[in-house]
Order: sequence, then C-alpha cells, then structure tokens
Amino acid sequence: MLDYTRSSHPSNCLLAVGTYTEAMPHVQGSGLGIHLLEFDAATASFHERQVLRDALTNPSYLCATPGRLYSVCEKGQDAALSVFAIAPDGASLKPLGRYQAPGADPCHVSINPAAQQLYVSNYSSGELICYALDSKGLPDGAPQVIARQGAGPRRDRQDKPHVHCATPSPDGSRVYLCDLGTDTLACHHVLSDRLESEPRQSLQSLPGSGPRHLVLTANGEQALVVEELSNTVSLYALDEPAQALCRVSTLPPDWQGVNTASALRLHPNGELLYAANRGHDSIAAYRLHRGAPWLEPLGFVPVGGRTPRDMVLTPDGAFLLVASQDDHFIRALQLDLQTGLPQEQAQGQPFRLHSPACLCPLP
Repeated sequence: MLDYTRSSHPSNCLLAVGTYTEAMPHVQGSGLGIHLLEFDAATASFHERQVLRDALTNPSYLCATPGRLYSVCEKGQDAALSVFAIAPDGASLKPLGRYQAPGADPCHVSINPAAQQLYVSNYSSGELICYALDSKGLPDGAPQVIARQGAGPRRDRQDKPHVHCATPSPDGSRVYLCDLGTDTLACHHVLSDRLESEPRQSLQSLPGSGPRHLVLTANGEQALVVEELSNTVSLYALDEPAQALCRVSTLPPDWQGVNTASALRLHPNGELLYAANRGHDSIAAYRLHRGAPWLEPLGFVPVGGRTPRDMVLTPDGAFLLVASQDDHFIRALQLDLQTGLPQEQAQGQPFRLHSPACLCPLP
C-alpha cells in the first residue's frame, strides 16, 4: 500500500491529454488531438512522446485501462468513440477502431472493468450510452441507449436532460450518472450485458444547481458531486435513506464574478478533495470527514491560467496536474498533504499545448 502521508520521493507517470480541435460554443478549439506525455516528478515537467492527429475531432474526454485508451469525439453530428492500444512500454498509442456513437456531443467516457462495460455521456442529446466490451476491450455489438426526460429551472442551460458523467461503483454493480439538465443523480444497476433501463434510485440536487461530475468514496457509500451552475460541492449518502449530507461553495464568499465549476477529484488517501473553478481560475480544497460537518474548506489556490477545465492527481498522490483550456497549457502543483493545499512555490513550468480538455493518467 502506498504511503500518502509523505511525498518526498514522488514517481513519474504517463499522461494522455485530450483537446478541443474545433470551435464550439464554449471554446475556441485549436488543439491537435491526443497528446501522450511523460510527467517527470523530479522537475515537475512534461515531455511529449506522441501526438495523435489523424481522424480525431474534439477528443475532449478520455479514460484508460491497462493496455487500452478510450476517447469520445465531441460533435453534434457524427459523434464517435475511439479505442487505442497502449504500447507495453507506454511509448506510443495505436488506433484500434472508431465506432459511431448515438446522440450528440458526448462529453464523458468511463470504464467498468468488473462488468466489461463502457459508458458514454451525451450532453446535448441527454442519453447514457452503454457498450458491452469483448475480451480485447473493444465494443461488442450495438450499444444500449438510455434516454432521459425532464428539464430544470435555468432555461439557458436546463431546457432538457444533459447527461454529463457516469461513474461505476467500486464493485461494478451500479452506475451513477449526473444529469445537469434535470438536477438529478440517478443510479442504474448493472446486468450481464447491459444496464437496467430504469434507475433504481434518483436523488434531486437543488433546483438550478447543475450536477456535473461525481466521485465515489472507496466503499461506495457516499457520492461527492460538483455542481456547475451553483458552484457548489455536495456530499450524498447513497445507502437508504439516501440523502444530501452537506453542501459547500467552491468560491470565496466575496467573489462577485462569473464562474462555472468544472472538475472534481478525490485524493487516493480518501480525505482530500479538489474542485476546479472556471472564472475564478482556482482550485478549491477540502478535507472529507467521517461525520458532520463532513466537508471542511481548506482554501483556494490560483492556477495561473484561464479556464481550468480538468485536473487529475498523479497515481502516488504527490501532484495535482491542471489543464488551463483557454491559456493553452498544463501545469503540475505539488501537494502539501499536511495542509491539503498545493504548494504555490512548487509549481512546475507550464507545458504549452492548445485547448487541453482532459487529463488521463495511464495505468
């Protein structure tokens, strides 16, 4: 077991970076495709190994399992799921196949290894897509399409369902989705080759909050949800009676500007939580407790670039890697695990690449 109490000897890792390659309403995309980088922990720097450009439009979200990388191509028409082989030494990615994806603007992809399933979340058309995977990790047959109904109070952002992520439980028996358009968290049970089409459980967040991404605690009993429109993080108990336990802001109390919360990451130690702010352009840090008040705000750290769309923790928990979408760079922040905050004096130099949207450490 890794010791997360100290990070005096952090380790290197490989990282795939998805980008926006075309303009969309929320981004002037100018990226090249998928970048394969090596992160050098000793210098907090990045070194490029490969750029995949061919036939990749807006590979805005990625996920990985040993030997495989998956990417959605975020488009309103002709959306797709792409699969790549990861070389045994991690030095390269090789395209294995491109599969048409039903619906419009897929914005998230996740893998359920226990069930051999892959999930795609469609933002604009509002469906959850489930692919069964074969023994090689490739889609097997036509995907299941789970459509949703409803709307929220914000007419500009909640005119209909907008599924933004789907996260499997640690044991692979359930999948939890965030529907930003209807302010809903829904749980679907996993069957042998598909999902139950109707959710077994639905939780409503506050009207107009816009749940975007969620992470589950290691035991699968609680969900932490970042709410994009209200700039909040909420903690939910998932066992009956399922309920909201607390809600905290992602912003300082005196902030008056426009902001939308984006990424949410739970540290491997299960105690530290980080949420990214686009507008305030910062990382909010929290400590997760086992009882009330549950989430303790620890502070805010500026990332030094506009629109931090995504962030990830290195597998050893020593660094937080942040992608500044509109200032076109990624940067490493070394963490002080005593305070829970990134060390501002220990920031690595920006690594320049255009329109980074997703950071995905490779196993």
